[in-house]
Amino acid sequence: MQSLAEELGCAEDQSTIISLPGHAADETLHPDAAYQWLDSFRDQYQAAYERNQNIVFLGYSLGGLLMTYLLGDKQISQPRKQVLFAPALAFQQWTKIPTLITTSTLDQIVIPSFTPKRFKANSGVSLGAYKVLFQISRELNAMDPAHYNIPTLVLCDQRDELVQPAGLRKFIVEKQLIEWKLYIVPSSPWERLGKKHLLVAREYQSKAYWDEIRQQIDAFIHG
Repeated sequence: MQSLAEELGCAEDQSTIISLPGHAADETLHPDAAYQWLDSFRDQYQAAYERNQNIVFLGYSLGGLLMTYLLGDKQISQPRKQVLFAPALAFQQWTKIPTLITTSTLDQIVIPSFTPKRFKANSGVSLGAYKVLFQISRELNAMDPAHYNIPTLVLCDQRDELVQPAGLRKFIVEKQLIEWKLYIVPSSPWERLGKKHLLVAREYQSKAYWDEIRQQIDAFIHG
């Protein structure tokens, strides 16, 4: 997120990076990490909102899920706009397999991450935290979508391994999120080799696709 903020020209004193527990190289993820993330996210976001209410929120994957949940639960104030990159709101079918392991004795097992080293803070996520994420997702379905129906640009790679583009479109339609716009980032199978999850960084997109992503973001934020 820091590199993205710099790429978009955000001055350091005009942006706040939300850092969640367990997302630093020297920290350990715990089975209740997802609940810790929600509490920490809420506190840091609200602190930033108190400093400047003209917020444009940028959320990647987990950040998109937590933001939507907290807005739906009315725990945080609404930003002016938000851009969600491959938000964890619609999952590919295979991602649900680990949640079928019901015994808690295996919750400390770490599911490895294949994110490029530059963007990876930990070797993976614990099975316990992963399972709670799906619980958060299910709880979100019971919330009133009107609370998070705010101007939102959603970007997702058409070949994303974790997030299902068609599922995001279905989510937007079923929740009647008329303020949400979905942009599917095109890519070829060869370009996606070794790039499992959408990475919004210049070096992981072709020049044409990166220019299109930038145009979409800039037009939305400043439109």
